[in-house]
Formats: sequence, structure tokens, C-alpha cells
Amino acid sequence: LRDYQKDGYYWLHFLRDFGFGGILADDMGLGKTVQVLAFLSKLAEKNPSGTYLIVVPTSLVFNWQNEIAKFTPHLSVFENYGKNRVKSVSAFENSQLVLTTYGSLMSDIKHFKEYDFSCVILDEGQAIKNPDSKRYKMVRLLQAQQRIVLTGTPIENRPEELGALFEFMEVVPKAASPDLRQLSKLAKKYILRRTKDLVMKAMA
Repeated sequence: LRDYQKDGYYWLHFLRDFGFGGILADDMGLGKTVQVLAFLSKLAEKNPSGTYLIVVPTSLVFNWQNEIAKFTPHLSVFENYGKNRVKSVSAFENSQLVLTTYGSLMSDIKHFKEYDFSCVILDEGQAIKNPDSKRYKMVRLLQAQQRIVLTGTPIENRPEELGALFEFMEVVPKAASPDLRQLSKLAKKYILRRTKDLVMKAMA
């Protein structure tokens, strides 16, 4: 890992130690995937029986397959989508990583919601920014000890969209109408964002 990626890795552990979720919001190309895989690898080392769910858009399945094979080939993986989908949680119990898509998760939520995952990772987490969408309502049913969102675009004009991400992570105070100022304060604590420009300057 590069220095800024190590910072992200330690930040994820900091959240874990205090029971928090978070949003890793680095610009695309800065290695959010490898930071998360390093984090999950350490968690699996501490708790080999833990199961970690990774939910991704269909377009990113191939990328995650490659990154897992390259950086964490020692972790057991169950790919739950397409023809590999299962109709029970029994297959999860023998895998450390469960890789699925948003579409498969929505189709099989009645099974996924029965399982208590050690951590849930949502890639391209802006996919759940609409709190009225079926996708948002489905991911809210998941049981997890920790919830991490990956996205390069977490800040939206409408506060309820950012609020949806925080409610998924279960760190937003219950309120009828999220206040943008309140969410901005929360963002500083639970969002880690590095831009390419800042990273390149630091590495120069």
C-alpha cells in the first residue's frame, strides 16, 4: 500500500474499533478496492470464521474478481450472482468473502437478510442515495456488525441523499428531516476523501 492508502487502511480499523461505519470517498483510481481488501484480510486473520459481504454494480464484478485474485487470493470467496446464486445462506457460512451485485441482492434479499455479516461493503454507494428506492430499502434490511460505503461522489445537493448513506451506516440521529449543517458535521467524522491532485502533490 502507498502511504495514503495505509492511512485509509488504518482509518477503516479505527472505525471498526469504535463500532462505526464510514464512507471511503477517494477519487476513482486511488485504490479504494485495495484498501478495503487489505482491511478485510486483516479482519479475516483475526476472525477466520467471519463473513464479509461485498455488493457491487454488475459492471464492476470483473474488477473485484481481479483485485481479489491479485491481492487476497488466500481468502475464500463465494460469488453469489447469475447462475451461482443460492436460495439459502448455507453457502455463506463456508466463505470469508461473499461477492454479489445489487440486482442479485434485491432478488434474494429474503435470504441475505437472515445472515449476520461481519461487515457489509457497498461499492458505488451512491446507488442507494434515494431513500425512497427499492434498492435503498433492501440494503437497510441487511444485518452487519459494520457498514462501509465506497464512492467517489458522496456529497449531494439534497441533504436527504447524503442522509440515506449515513442511515445505512446507522450513524445518523433519527430525525424527520435531515439538516444539511448537521450532516456536514457528521461527514467530517465519517467520510475519508482524498483527491488525485492532493495525493499527487503529497507524493511529489
